[in-house]
Amino acid sequence: MNSSLVTFPPKAQSKELYLIGFRMDPDAEGPQFYTLIGSEGENERPITKGDRILFFRRPGDALKALSASDNGFSEVRPVPTDLELLCDISEALYVTNQAAEDGDGLLFELIAVFDDLLRAVKLNVPAAYTTVLATMAERLGETPEFASFLAESGLTRETLEDALLWCVGAVAVKSSWVG
Repeated sequence: MNSSLVTFPPKAQSKELYLIGFRMDPDAEGPQFYTLIGSEGENERPITKGDRILFFRRPGDALKALSASDNGFSEVRPVPTDLELLCDISEALYVTNQAAEDGDGLLFELIAVFDDLLRAVKLNVPAAYTTVLATMAERLGETPEFASFLAESGLTRETLEDALLWCVGAVAVKSSWVG
């Protein structure tokens, strides 16, 4: 018999918030819109309301968006004002199409954030795209070089780009805007 004791009531997980910016236009200087990602132990998810990701256009609208959320983070403070991560969709697509490696980790981070966003809104990525994204994330977790991997595995840059664009569209239709 295992004699490990289970704490009751369970220890409450501490919650934190992170400000995440997104850039889609290659001519934009910085983020064009934002969301907050809440962390509760190992679990990370964006703020949502009614299974829709809440986005906002200015960091100053973070509190308003957080207050509108209904997935367990609305009372978490402090509300971050400094950008934790920039998901540069434009640059990640450029890397996907033109680069031999993901030296700055843009593509790797974007895939990870899309994973969190899509899980939060309960969308399943089509099987073909799931395979491409999972395979690419695994590769980029080992090394930033991916061009030779694409050639060896039979994956194409076009298929990777299609998977990323599917994610952009899916996130867009499962979002709401605050502010």
